[in-house]
Amino acid sequence: MDPTLPLDLARLRAVLDGDPEFTLQARHLDTTIRVVIGETQSFRLVLRGGKVAEIDPVVTPFDSYDIQLAGSHEQWSALLAATPTAFYQDFYPAMLHHGFRIEGNMEMIMAYYPAIRRLGDLFRTVANDEVTA
Repeated sequence: MDPTLPLDLARLRAVLDGDPEFTLQARHLDTTIRVVIGETQSFRLVLRGGKVAEIDPVVTPFDSYDIQLAGSHEQWSALLAATPTAFYQDFYPAMLHHGFRIEGNMEMIMAYYPAIRRLGDLFRTVANDEVTA
């Protein structure tokens, strides 16, 4: 099944709020994550103590962020496929091998990479409307 883009942000919030692994990995994370899915969609995800405080569906170039996850529509489609191809299973290998961008506060990114990686899994869940373990 091809992933559904743009992502349903209400469903994304519910999935993030209900995922115990994400809650555990992000439990001390206060950040703003800007997500750019080519020309299809962009949004800001604001986390306070690892919980979703806000999802802003309208992002401008002037909005601040700590972390940015950005790629083309094609890169996101590959990342969010139900069964991703090689080096699209995670943001980091997609960055190294396919030009996907993880930008911003690198100390925060490395410290909370398990939460960011889980965020990718949950994006995939929403895009494919299925539950992941």
